[in-house]
Amino acid sequence: MGDVKTITKIPVGAAALIGGAIYAVLGLIGGILAAIGIGIGASLVPTSALAGVGGAAAAIIGGVIGGFIGGYIIIAIVALIYNWLAPRIGGVKLELE
Repeated sequence: MGDVKTITKIPVGAAALIGGAIYAVLGLIGGILAAIGIGIGASLVPTSALAGVGGAAAAIIGGVIGGFIGGYIIIAIVALIYNWLAPRIGGVKLELE
């Protein structure tokens, strides 16, 4: 059994950056799925094929950018709340070997 350590503070910038990167990957996956749906929808109406390509590209790019920005903000807020609460109610305990 190893040492038990408590996380008392999370660096907000570093946590927000990795959170933003994770959400950007999730946004990419969501954007690709949305682009597939847009492509299927555009193939059903021949006059909207060009709009479908633009919409699909926007879905992918928007998913990545929106995911990063949203994830960065959300994780930064969560880290700030954790840093405020941890001294009051105790932080997360980890067992390290």
